[in-house]
Amino acid sequence: MSLDGDDFEDQFDEADEGELEPDVVALRASIAPEVRSRGDWTGIDRASFKVSATEQDVEHAKVLLAEHGMIPAADLAGHRGAVQMWRDHCVARREDSLQDLFTDVEQVLGAPRPVPPTCGTRGEPVYAWIRPDDIPVTTDSNFPYHHTPAGLAELARNLITEAGHPAGLDKILGFNFVLDTTSTPRGPVHCVTVNGNHRAAAIRAAGFPVALAQVTVQRAPWEIPVFAGYAEPLYRLLFRAGLLTNYRHRVDDWSHQDLVDAGGIAPWLLDTRVIDVIDPEQARTNLLAYEAAYGAVDDPRVDWIRRRRTFQQMLRRESMTITEHGPDHLPGLAGDWPPRPTLAQRVEYWLLPR
Repeated sequence: MSLDGDDFEDQFDEADEGELEPDVVALRASIAPEVRSRGDWTGIDRASFKVSATEQDVEHAKVLLAEHGMIPAADLAGHRGAVQMWRDHCVARREDSLQDLFTDVEQVLGAPRPVPPTCGTRGEPVYAWIRPDDIPVTTDSNFPYHHTPAGLAELARNLITEAGHPAGLDKILGFNFVLDTTSTPRGPVHCVTVNGNHRAAAIRAAGFPVALAQVTVQRAPWEIPVFAGYAEPLYRLLFRAGLLTNYRHRVDDWSHQDLVDAGGIAPWLLDTRVIDVIDPEQARTNLLAYEAAYGAVDDPRVDWIRRRRTFQQMLRRESMTITEHGPDHLPGLAGDWPPRPTLAQRVEYWLLPR
């Protein structure tokens, strides 16, 4: 069974505020959020959800999601198809009990929680339908902090019961559901920024195939947040392995930045919440968390990070080779994987006080 747009609107006439022309829907979906206010028009409103979808629209949306991991809200056919996918899912799960959803919430909260990077160059925010499973649950140890797990299950059930009502979608999707997005070997992965941790968990638990959010894609160049102490050998190794490339230093009116290009899994090894001056082991921890959530990374350049003993040996070996400190020396290390320290360097390393 599927609720088409006409039947859906007949059921909720009291919420009807007038239909928008499709090109107006697309225009509003593409307007940058900073030029709007909640009192005027902010992001996606309920009128944007009053659409009818054809089977071709749904198929188009599924193709975009499979190929790109996202459906731009400004793509009219994709937007209509995504709304219909949400509604169809509500119909499919309307018989689920609260206990069923509570079990699903527990599974979501117990899933691996990789920490997406936040140190990339940010693009312009856009509205897009994304896969909820691509949003890791926050690593905040107090989460959920506004709801209990039972409360998240009730939220999930309410979303299903509303069956895609425009007023309900307007409250839960689009506006104030803000994500940073990073490309990875398995597709885009998102990090909740301003707001949305609880709804992301509830939407995942309800099993929705899509959700609409304000998405900001991060790309190269990526900033090296910390280049000091125990982090230095790690960055040198990442450069030697070819995971980081094209180091440059940028100075502007407000700050100094050490920038690198990074692709694949490499950005996940850079974030300040992963690497700091105390424990580069966090880079390995986050790689393993990513692989636990999304599958093994098929890149031989990270094999040494995955194996703990090898990782620690490589860090010690690299520490022995450092004769000049600082990121300016990174370009000279590219492709030199890894140099064997001389006997003199080994002796010097172990005799120097630390």
